Amino acid sequence: MNQNKILKGIPDKRQDTDTTSLKFKRDLIEFFEKDYQDKTCLEIGTNKGYTTRMLSFLFKNVITCENDWDLLKFAEDVNKDRDNIEFLQMDVYQSNWNFEDIDVVFIDCVHDYPNVIHDIQKSLQLVKPNEELILVFDDYGLPKPPRPDGYVKEAVDQYVAEHPTFDMIKYVGEEKGSDCRPGKILKAEEGVICKYRNIPLKTFWRIVDNKLYPINEVENLGFEKSERLRIPDEYLDTREFMVMRTCHGIGDWGILSAMPRLLKEKYPDCRVYVPTKKLLRKLFGQDHNNVHVIFDNNPYVDEFVDEIDGEVFHDHYRIYDNDNTDISLVKQMLEFWQFTEEEMSDCIPELYWTDEEKKLGDDIIHEAADDSEFACLLVSDRFGQDDKIFNSKTFQKHHEKLTILLHQNDYPYFYWSYKPIEELGFIFDKRLDMQHMDIRIQLYIKSKAKVYVGIQCGTTQCIVRYSDCISIQRQFPIGSNIVEGEMLL
Repeated sequence: MNQNKILKGIPDKRQDTDTTSLKFKRDLIEFFEKDYQDKTCLEIGTNKGYTTRMLSFLFKNVITCENDWDLLKFAEDVNKDRDNIEFLQMDVYQSNWNFEDIDVVFIDCVHDYPNVIHDIQKSLQLVKPNEELILVFDDYGLPKPPRPDGYVKEAVDQYVAEHPTFDMIKYVGEEKGSDCRPGKILKAEEGVICKYRNIPLKTFWRIVDNKLYPINEVENLGFEKSERLRIPDEYLDTREFMVMRTCHGIGDWGILSAMPRLLKEKYPDCRVYVPTKKLLRKLFGQDHNNVHVIFDNNPYVDEFVDEIDGEVFHDHYRIYDNDNTDISLVKQMLEFWQFTEEEMSDCIPELYWTDEEKKLGDDIIHEAADDSEFACLLVSDRFGQDDKIFNSKTFQKHHEKLTILLHQNDYPYFYWSYKPIEELGFIFDKRLDMQHMDIRIQLYIKSKAKVYVGIQCGTTQCIVRYSDCISIQRQFPIGSNIVEGEMLL
């Protein structure tokens, strides 16, 4: 991109203090010239339109807003040969921002703190969930006497400090100490580029002396691998360990079910505890029996406890790798617990049943399947859901995939369905509806199945050690709840 051609006839800040410097414009050209030719830029504060002109060469469309009619007409004249600029006379502080599909916002309007905060907040409201926005700020190093609440720099710095998904990524324009504004010296760089990601934040919790404390809002739970943070040696020296989760479904607990054994193998003289229903109710307001579903009869669990003194290192204490997002949660947690890759190699879920549970399960299998090979089917209430919302197209897609799986795996089936299976139109050898069966007996029967098919669900992950599990994936990406051994379609 020919910078000289783009900037021909455009003054530097030294000639017109109300525009950006030529270095500022050249820096923006270098930053945006390759990947933004099909994007839309919103400019807040047109002024005379010199920067607007430069933006029109970088983006497919430019929308620029200016409240001063005379300035707007001047800017239109400066850009009369450009056909991709929409000029709006608009008081951005008294109007709704009804803009769509904005990729970049250039903020160069009223430069005091409250108005810059306003501009930032309005800009972020334009971003759809899980999408990004680039924000460019002029006069970041504005060399005016400081006000009690500050100017552009104070507003941007505060937003960066307080919002984990709002990042400063590049300085642009003249450097700190420049006299590009005649007679005044920049107190910081002339401009700055920031990126905002509209993703949900998560609360990092601490559990200390049987109480739950919110610490801060974070983008990723845990600690990045490069930080080299691990569980304190002092805690390991106590040899009193609690296995704890802050999510409470059967699958959520099931994916940690190998932890007691692995802790005993690495620290042979330790004691391993899991929380009772009473403790989970006190900490999280939960009222379920899922911990017992997973850990009952586990020979590596020393005790279910109603309380635990000191710090509890739960599932938020994990080591994640930004370069490898397919590491299972249990491995992330075990790495925090100072496990080597070899020590945690066998960490897929495991369950332990009593002799009575096994006999009951075997009797049911004998009666319903006559001891022949059989399969299990799960059609959970997430069937047909797209991001937790029922979608007819998703339902059809799930139905087609499951129909193929049932055809390919022609066995007698033990099944569980969120609604009468006849209403779903599946054709297969129905042997036994497990809807009202004790969940641990269900899991035992599933562990004896030749194959287990259905929609992606946490209970499936509990039995990957024992049966071939084929699940129709409904989460994209699946995230750290991935379990080795589960085949996802």
